[in-house]
Amino acid sequence: MKYILMAVLALGGAGAARAAYEDDGLSEAAISTDSAKNGDEEEEQPLIQENDEDLAAFVTDYIRKDIQLKGAFLLESKSEKKILKLGLVSVEPKAENGEGGEKKVTAVFKDTTGKKFTAVFHLQNGSWGGLDIFKLELKGAPHAPAAQKK
Repeated sequence: MKYILMAVLALGGAGAARAAYEDDGLSEAAISTDSAKNGDEEEEQPLIQENDEDLAAFVTDYIRKDIQLKGAFLLESKSEKKILKLGLVSVEPKAENGEGGEKKVTAVFKDTTGKKFTAVFHLQNGSWGGLDIFKLELKGAPHAPAAQKK
């Protein structure tokens, strides 16, 4: 009888231990659902599906919101070593193809003295499914203002 009582207590304790083990989530195996990737592989950026008009509208909207927020579109001129306060003149309606599926949209700005500057917006698909401006580059030296006709 003594042996039967010990066996019942041992089985009862094992059941409680098993329940506690399962409550803590320790019975589930840690399995990764990610597929193994080769370290030499690069993830390619998917191609942008929007048409050129949509890309130009996206850049125009971005610039206008930035001007509304800051009073001017601010760009760093590394050649002049200063921050330029610019107003939008135009956005090129045709986007250029870049590397890895990126698109480039060109915009023309002018400062308060009338000098014109060209900037290139580099676009790619964003991680959330929208567009992302991942690089902005100021092209060349400023263009002199057009001579006024008398």
